[in-house]
Amino acid sequence: MKKNIIILSFFLFIFKISILKGETFLLIDKGKKILELKEGKKVIALYEIGLGLKSLIPKEKKGDFLTPEGIYRIVHIRASEEYKYFLELNYPNLNDLALAYYKGLIKKEKFIKWMKKLENFKVIENSPLGSKIGIHGGGAFKLERKNGVFYKNYYWTKGCIALNNNDLLKLLKYAKYGQKVFIINSQKRLYEIIKKFVYPTKIIPLEIFEGELYLKLNEYTYLNFHLIEHYQGLRKLIIKKWVRGALKEEIKSDETGSLLDSEKEEYFKKLIIENLEDILKPYKQLDL
Repeated sequence: MKKNIIILSFFLFIFKISILKGETFLLIDKGKKILELKEGKKVIALYEIGLGLKSLIPKEKKGDFLTPEGIYRIVHIRASEEYKYFLELNYPNLNDLALAYYKGLIKKEKFIKWMKKLENFKVIENSPLGSKIGIHGGGAFKLERKNGVFYKNYYWTKGCIALNNNDLLKLLKYAKYGQKVFIINSQKRLYEIIKKFVYPTKIIPLEIFEGELYLKLNEYTYLNFHLIEHYQGLRKLIIKKWVRGALKEEIKSDETGSLLDSEKEEYFKKLIIENLEDILKPYKQLDL
């Protein structure tokens, strides 16, 4: 009896440990050319990476050879003769489709059809936005020669994220179906980073795009980011701080989307990057 109690206590201890242990996720920073394997705020591993063409613009269409930005999930893990393994991401996501619809790249019928497909966790293929974006091996850089001098070219992929083969094998121990992958460019200003993470709430093609997200800082404190962009150029970012259900602070950007206080701009930018795993969808439904 005593032995059974000891065994039961041991398994209860293991069960508690598994509950306390958080989910791992990947943070890819195009600006720093690094991939972080994280568990909450803890960085488990860090790897250098290769990317698509060097640009401040994220992937928007098929064949642009750019690396996307936003929130994605791993949807397939398979061996690759050329790149060791391929961890496919669910690009394009809702944000990608919404911005493409806003810019007139896809029609309303297609947008609604693909949006419903995403709700059923299916991958969008054969769209003008491109597909088959993922993480693979082949090297973080290619050693190339220019004017007789060798240099490291980190921008050699067709839009994917590349790792050294040994690093990829280490990452595979943690990679799994459904795992979240956040792709950012920390060199960009706050508005541009937020734009690729908001959930669309209102779209009028070639006129207006609106999106929101919530950032949970703790049990009682939330930040609400509301982004408004007019096709003619006007941009607004409104940040509201809620504590215990009460509005405590509201900050508005200028007409370019920049905060008037540069220190606050950097503060919120850092806050978003450090708490990506706590981004929540807004309550608003998409207005088409």
